[in-house]
Amino acid sequence: MHILDPLGLPGAPLETQRDLLAHLGAEARAGGGTLTLITDGQGVRTAARYAALVTRGDEALLTAAAFGPAYGEAGRQALADLARLAQARGWPLRETVLNPSDFVRVLAEPDAAEIARLIAASNPSDPAIYTAQPKVKPREDAWED
Repeated sequence: MHILDPLGLPGAPLETQRDLLAHLGAEARAGGGTLTLITDGQGVRTAARYAALVTRGDEALLTAAAFGPAYGEAGRQALADLARLAQARGWPLRETVLNPSDFVRVLAEPDAAEIARLIAASNPSDPAIYTAQPKVKPREDAWED
């Protein structure tokens, strides 16, 4: 499996989403693929952070951890947009959970064997889990813009 260099910036959902969509370009409309969402926590979806793994044929493209409610409203929306993209393209949507230390290590230095294990450990997922997330109220001690 050919692993492309990871895309995006950790904690920057809009930039990472833009980089991913630019890389996929017209190829996202033509041909199959699979979107696997990678998270480092289970059972706490309102604070989860995600990276995305897109596989097409023998090519794997991994993003930085930049999606999900852990990155605010922009992260939540970018995660929902990714799920909708997979759904619109007819791509299977999968999810896998890594422990926090493996999450950081795999995203920083992915290799073919780890990506293959990650894919094998993933489970089918319902897009509505990501598109219908409740909005999270800002913490009272959070900074205001």
